[in-house]
Amino acid sequence: MDVLEVINTDVLIIGGGGAGLCAAISSKKEGAEVLLISKSRPGRSNNTAISGGSFAASTGLWDERDTPEQHLTDTLAAGRWINRTKMVRTMTSGAQEQVKNLLGYGVPLQKKNDKLRIISLPGHSTARNVVTENSFGTDFTLPLFNFAKNLGVNFLAGVFVVRLCRSELGDIAGALIIDPVRQGLILIQSKAIVLATGGAGQIYSQTNNAPGTTGDGCALAYRLGVPLTDMEFVQYYPTCLLESSLVKKMVIYEILVYWGGARLLNSLGESITQRHNLKDNSKMTRDALTLAIAKEIKEGRGINGGVWLDLSTIPADKIKHFQKFIPKGITGKDRFLVAPVAHFFMGGILINERGETGIEGLYSAGEVNGGVHGANRLGGNALTEAWVYGDITGRFAAQYARSKKKILSIENLQSTIKDLESHTEGKKQLSVQEVRRELQDLMWEKVGVIRNREGLSGMVNDIEKLKEKLPDTEVSDYLKLINKLETENMLLVGEAVVLSALLRKESRGAHYREDFPDEAGEKWIINTNIEGNEGFEMCASIKPKKEDL
Repeated sequence: MDVLEVINTDVLIIGGGGAGLCAAISSKKEGAEVLLISKSRPGRSNNTAISGGSFAASTGLWDERDTPEQHLTDTLAAGRWINRTKMVRTMTSGAQEQVKNLLGYGVPLQKKNDKLRIISLPGHSTARNVVTENSFGTDFTLPLFNFAKNLGVNFLAGVFVVRLCRSELGDIAGALIIDPVRQGLILIQSKAIVLATGGAGQIYSQTNNAPGTTGDGCALAYRLGVPLTDMEFVQYYPTCLLESSLVKKMVIYEILVYWGGARLLNSLGESITQRHNLKDNSKMTRDALTLAIAKEIKEGRGINGGVWLDLSTIPADKIKHFQKFIPKGITGKDRFLVAPVAHFFMGGILINERGETGIEGLYSAGEVNGGVHGANRLGGNALTEAWVYGDITGRFAAQYARSKKKILSIENLQSTIKDLESHTEGKKQLSVQEVRRELQDLMWEKVGVIRNREGLSGMVNDIEKLKEKLPDTEVSDYLKLINKLETENMLLVGEAVVLSALLRKESRGAHYREDFPDEAGEKWIINTNIEGNEGFEMCASIKPKKEDL
C-alpha cells in the first residue's frame, strides 16, 4: 500500500458532528491551521445531525433556581454518582457561554417573549433545555459547518482513520488514514489531535445511531494505551418505532408521554408507567422507562417485541402541536408499537476536565468521552457536553500546537502499514458483513437492556470466535477494507462493554444485571477501567472514583 500524500496541519479534528465542529471553530479562532476529517459529510450523517435539537443550559432566564450548580446536582443524581464531578462542573458551568457562541455561529434557537424558549425534560429539577427552531439536529450542524468553513477550517470527508501516530518521544504526531476514492493511504502530520468520533451504537442490532458510530475513537485511543472507563453504561432510548418500514425511528416520549399525556400499554392494556411506579413524570428517566418496557416484553406482556404507545388520551387541540414529533408514516394512528434501542454511550475514553487523555497533544470531546454522565445521561446533556468539550479541547489543542516547534519523526509507520496490508489476505467465502451482523445480534441478545452472568460470559467466548473469523473475511476493495477495520473496532468496543458489565456486580442506571438487580450503595460508587496489558490482552479492573487522571 502506498502513502499517496503527506498533509501537515497544526490541529487535526477527527469527527464531523457537533463536538468536532465546535473544536474546529475554537481551534481556528486561536490561530491554528485546522483540518477536520470525517467518514461522512461533516454536519450530516452523525448523531448530532439526527438529534432532537435541544440541549441543557442553565440560563436562569425563566427560573432563578436554574443555576449551573443545580444542573450539576441533577446530572450527578441521574448518573448515580459515578460521574467525575470536575468534568460535570466544566460542562454545567460552561453551558451558558455556549448558548452565546451558538447564536453567534448562526444556530436558530426558539424564543418566547424575546427570551430563549426553555423546555422541561425528565430528571432535570427545573426547565433548562434550549430548543432549535425546527427541533432537529441539523439546525445545529449545518450552521456550525458553514461558520467553520467561512472561518478557514479545512475539511476532508469520506476517509477512515486507521491508526493514530506518535513521535519517538511518545507525544501525538498525526494519523494514518484511508482514502477509498483515491485508493490509497494519506499520512496527516499534526501537532495536536482532537478525537470527536461519537459513540458505538452500531455494535447493537437495534440502534437509532447514525451508520458510522462504530466506536472508532475508543479503539484508536485504546491502541495507544489510553484507558477506557465505565464502558458497561450504555443508554437505551425507550421508544423507537417497531413498524417494519420505519425501524429505529425515535419517537420522543419526553414530548408525547411526559408532556402530552400519551400512555404506554402492555398486551393486557395496562399502563406500564403505573405498573412500574413511574407515575411521577420526573422519575420517567430513560434508564427507568427502558427497563420497565424491557421487563414487560421479557415477561410475556409485550406485543411482537414491543409495547403500545397510545395517543388517544392526548386532547385533539393539543395533538396538533405535536404533529412534527409523530413520524409521518404513522400520522393519523391512535397507537403504534415501540421498543428500546441502543442510543448513547456514557462510557468512553478516560480524560480529565480539560479533555486531555494523558498522551501529550491528544484530546477528546463529545460522546467518545467517559466521565460526564456516569450511569445514565439526562436528556439534553449530550449536546451540552459536545459544545463545551468541543470548545475547550479545540482551544487547548491550538495552544499546545503553538508551543510545539515541529513534528518529530513518526514511530513504527512502516510496521503499521504492513499490519494494514495483512487485512487484505482473507478468504473469499467469508463476508465481513456476516461477522458484523453476528456481533450485533449477539450483543443485543446478551448485552442489551437486561443482562446476567451467563449471557455476558457466553458473549466473551462469542467475541473471541468472531475475532478469529474476522482475519479470514474477504477484502476486494478499499471500502471493504474500511468495513473490516470498522468491524475490528466494534469487536474491541463490544469486548470492553462485556468485560466491564461482568465486573460491575450490581444494577445502576442504564446497567441492569438481573442476577444483581439492586443498586449496591456506596461501595460501588467506583469506576471500571479497560486497559491492554503487554500482550495486548484486554484487562478490566475496578478503580476508586478519582477526579483526575
